[in-house]
Amino acid sequence: MKKIAYIFCFFCFAFGFTSYAQHPLYTHLTEKDGLPDIEFYDIVEDKEGFIWLAADKGLIRYDGKEFKNYSHPEKRGLSVFGLELDINNRLWCNNISGQFFYVENDSLRLFKDLKKEVKGQLASFLFYKENLVVSAETGVYSFDLKTNDREKLFEKRELGYPLLVKNDTLFNLHDDIIKASKKDTVGILKYDLKKYKKYRFNRKMISSFNEKLLVYSFDTDNKKKKPVLLYEIGGKLKEVQLPKELLETDIVRFYENEDDLWICTHNGIYVYGLNGTTLLYKNVYFKNKVISGFLKDRNNNYWISTLRNGVYIIPNLHIENYEIDEDKMNISAMKSIGKDSLILGSTKGDVGIVNTSSKKINFFKTNYKDKVYSICNYKDRVYLSLGRQSLVYNKQTKRIHKEEFCNNAKDLSVLNDDNILYAAHSSASIINLKTKEKHSLRRARSYTTHFDKENMYVGYVDGLMKYNKKREESKILFKNKPIFAIDIDETNNGIIWVATFKDGVVGIKDGVAITNYTTKNGLLSNQINKIKGDGESLWIATDKGLQALNVNTQKFKNLSRKDGLSSFNISEIVPLEDNVFFSSNKGLFKIDKNKAFKSSNIFDFYFTSILVDDKEVQENKSYSLNPQNKKIQFNFHTNGYLSEDNITYYYKLEEANKKEKWSIVSKGVNQVTFNNLAAGKYVFKLKGVQHNGKKETTVKTIELTVKPPFYKEWWFIMLAIVSLFSFLWVYFSNRIKKLKIKQREAVEKERMQKQLVASKLESLQSQMNPHFTFNALNSIQNLILKGDKFEAYDYLTKFSLLIRENLNMSKKSFVTFDEELKMLIKYLDLEKLRFRDRFEYEVVIVNDISDIKIPTMIIQPYVENAVKHGLLNKEVGERKLKLSFEKTDVLRCTVEDNGVGVEKAQKIKESKNKSRKSFSTSAIQDRMKFLKDYYKTDIGVTYEKVEVGTKVIIKIPYTKL
Repeated sequence: MKKIAYIFCFFCFAFGFTSYAQHPLYTHLTEKDGLPDIEFYDIVEDKEGFIWLAADKGLIRYDGKEFKNYSHPEKRGLSVFGLELDINNRLWCNNISGQFFYVENDSLRLFKDLKKEVKGQLASFLFYKENLVVSAETGVYSFDLKTNDREKLFEKRELGYPLLVKNDTLFNLHDDIIKASKKDTVGILKYDLKKYKKYRFNRKMISSFNEKLLVYSFDTDNKKKKPVLLYEIGGKLKEVQLPKELLETDIVRFYENEDDLWICTHNGIYVYGLNGTTLLYKNVYFKNKVISGFLKDRNNNYWISTLRNGVYIIPNLHIENYEIDEDKMNISAMKSIGKDSLILGSTKGDVGIVNTSSKKINFFKTNYKDKVYSICNYKDRVYLSLGRQSLVYNKQTKRIHKEEFCNNAKDLSVLNDDNILYAAHSSASIINLKTKEKHSLRRARSYTTHFDKENMYVGYVDGLMKYNKKREESKILFKNKPIFAIDIDETNNGIIWVATFKDGVVGIKDGVAITNYTTKNGLLSNQINKIKGDGESLWIATDKGLQALNVNTQKFKNLSRKDGLSSFNISEIVPLEDNVFFSSNKGLFKIDKNKAFKSSNIFDFYFTSILVDDKEVQENKSYSLNPQNKKIQFNFHTNGYLSEDNITYYYKLEEANKKEKWSIVSKGVNQVTFNNLAAGKYVFKLKGVQHNGKKETTVKTIELTVKPPFYKEWWFIMLAIVSLFSFLWVYFSNRIKKLKIKQREAVEKERMQKQLVASKLESLQSQMNPHFTFNALNSIQNLILKGDKFEAYDYLTKFSLLIRENLNMSKKSFVTFDEELKMLIKYLDLEKLRFRDRFEYEVVIVNDISDIKIPTMIIQPYVENAVKHGLLNKEVGERKLKLSFEKTDVLRCTVEDNGVGVEKAQKIKESKNKSRKSFSTSAIQDRMKFLKDYYKTDIGVTYEKVEVGTKVIIKIPYTKL
C-alpha cells in the first residue's frame, strides 16, 4: 500500500514550452569598445590585416585593438562610401560631393574632385587593371593611376552598382545592355536586357556567383515594385525565384562565401545555396538589423557592418549558442538522453529537455529553486540530484517526479538497475534505488565518480581511489603522489582519464597512471574543469579554452577566446552525433565537430613605434645610441581581431659573437624595453610563435650600436694622455717650486723655534726672579730662627724640587698637560706655606685634558703675577686663587684671584720701582706671538673685567698625544 501511495504522490510537471533560436557566437563592437560611430556603409580588409570602415563620421581603421579616424583638410562632409583596394593595396573611398581619396603613408590624400561630374549623387567606382573606373551621374570615366589621364567611357551612368570586374574583365551595366571590356577590346556586347522590358533597371546591381553574372533590379510593372534577380545560366540570364523574406525587404549587397550566397538586407543577412534558379535557405543572422556590408577576414572571422547598430564579429560560424532566458541561463548539469535529446538543469532548479533536431528547449514548470548538481541517465530513467531533493525523469511518459535517493550529489554513476554510485560533500556511497539502503565506501569529501563496468573510481579530497567488485579500496598514485581528481571519463582505447585541479590530465590503464598531459605537451592550461570521452577523442575544458585530444595521434585541436568563447566555466560536455554540446554559466552551446576547428594561421607583426628616451623615432634597420640615451623601447602589434591570442612573442638581445636564449614577452604586453645598455654593438631579434609551436613569423632584426661615453673615445684618450703629461710637467714644476718654498719655510720655522727657545729661557729667568728667590729664602730663614726646623726643611725641599722641575722643563719645547699642572701645584703649595692659612687655591678641569701636550712655561708667570701682585698686596681677608681648564680647539686656561686688581697692583708696583719693566710679561707676549704665527690659530691672553680681583684667560695651542 505504501508503494502504491508513493506512486500516486509523485509530482507531475507540465512543460512550459518555449522555442529558442540558435545563433553563432559573436562580439558586438559599439561605442563602449571605442568604435567612433554606429552607422556604417561598407567594410573591407587590406593585405596587412587592417579593417577599414566607411562610416557616417568618416573613414575608420581598426587594427584589432584601436580605432583610428582619417580625414583631409579639403574634405567636404564627414561621410565616406565605396571602399576599394587598388593593385598597390592602397585603400580608396569617395563621398557624395564627388571627392575621391586614398590612404598612403598613413594619411588620407585627395586624388580627384569630380564635383561637376557627380552632380550631388553618390558615384560607384572600382579598379580595372591600373585604372580607376568611376560611374558618375554624367557618365562612366576611367583615370590612369600613373599618368592621371582621363577617358570617358559612356555618356550616361546607371544608379546602384553598375560596375563589376571579374577574371580580368570589366562589366558595365549601361542602359539596356551589359558590356564587357577585355584587355585591348572595349565595349563588347555581353547581354541585351531589352527583352526584360518589364524591369526598369533604375536601381541596378551587378554581381557574380560561381563565376557567373548576377543582376538585381525591380519589376516596375508591378505596383509594389517587385524585386527581380537574374542569374547567368548557359550563357543566358534567367530569373531566380526570390523567397518571401527577400521580397519583403530591401537587398543591399550580394557576397559569395564558401559556395553560399550571402545577401545583406534591411532585415538581417541571409545565407542561401543556389541550385539553378532556386535559392536554398540555410540561415539568417542578425535579423531585424539593417546590414550594410560583409567581410570574411584572413583569420576567418566574419564581420557584419550595419547602418544603425555598429559592427558584429562572428569568430566561428560553427559554434552556436541557444538563446535562453537569462534566469535559466546558468546551466549546472547536463546529459544526453537519446540521439537527438539532452536534459539539463540550472543553478535555480530549472529542468529542460533539448531537441537538437528541432533546436527547441522545453522547460518543465517546477517550484524548485535548488541547484541541479548532477544528472545520470540509465535506460528509461534519468536521475537528477538537487540541493535538497532528488528527481527522476521518465523517458517514456516524459514526466518528472520527486523520488528520494540522494540529495546534493556532486556526481552520479549508474552501476546497474538497482544501484547508483554517488559522491557527496561528506562521503562516497552506493545507494540501492529499491531499498534506499546506503553503503558508505569512505567518509571523506568526494568530487567525482566513474564506473567502467569492472571498477569504480572516486575522486576524494585526498586523492583518487579505485574499488573492485568486492569493493576493496586501492589508492592510485602518479609519480608516487596522490591524484586530485575533479572529473573522470574514458575513451574507447580503455584508458581512464582523470581531470585534476592543477596537474592537467592523467591517463590510467589497469589501475596504473601511464600518461600525463600538461601545458608542456599540448594543454592550454593545467587547471581542468571537465573532460568527456568521445570515441577516440577526449574533450577537455580548461580555464583557457576547450580542447579535443585524439588519444591515438596525441594531437590537440583548440577552441579559445578567439573563437568567440566568452566563458570557460564549463559545467558539462556532451558529444552527440556530429556535434558537441557544452553548458556553462552563459547558457548552452553547440559545436560542429568537423567544421568548428579553423585552420590556425599566424600573421606577421610590425613595429607600431620605436622610442628612444620616451621620444618616438623613425623606424630603421639600425640605431646608434649616445651614452646619455638611457632607454630604447620597441612597440609591436599583429593586426586582426584577437589575432594575438594565438601568438607568443619571443625576443633576445645578442652582443657580437655571443649567442643568447630567447626570452618570452609576457602575455598581453606588446613592448620590449632596454635600459642603460653598456657600450657596444647588439642585435635585437623579435619573433612571434604559435601556441602549438608549429608556426612562427619571420624574425625581425634591428642592430643597435651604443657609443661609449666621451671619456672612452680615442680622441678623448689621446687628449687625456697629452693633458696628463702636461699636468705632470706643470705638477712637478710646481712641486719643485713648492719644495723650495717649503725649504725656506722650514728654515724660517727653525729660526722661529730657536727664537721660541730663547724666549722660553728668558721667561724662565723672569719666573725665577731674585724677588721670588729672596722671599723663599727669607721664609726659610724665619722658620729656622723660630726653631721650626721641620717646616723649614719641608719648605726647602719643595723649593729645591720646584727649582729642579723648572730646570728639567726648560729643556723641553712641549710637555704633557699633567706635567705642567703638577709643576703649577708645587709652586702654589710653596706660596701656601709662605702665606700660611691666609691663602687658598682651587683647580677646576672641565673635561678630559689628559691626552694633549702644550708649550712649556706659559701659565706659571700669570699664576705668579696673580700671587705676587694681586694677592700679596691684599692686606685684609682671605687670599683665593682659582685655576680653570677647558679643552676646545685650543686649551682655555682661566686664572682668577680676589686680590687688589690690575690697576691697583700696577700703582703699587710703580710706587716701589718706577723704572723697572716686567720682563716676564713681555717674554710671554713674545712667545705667544711666535706660537700664533706658527700654529695659524686664535691664541693669546685676554683680561676680563671683574668686580673683585683679576681674571685672565689664556688660549694655548695643543697637540694630541
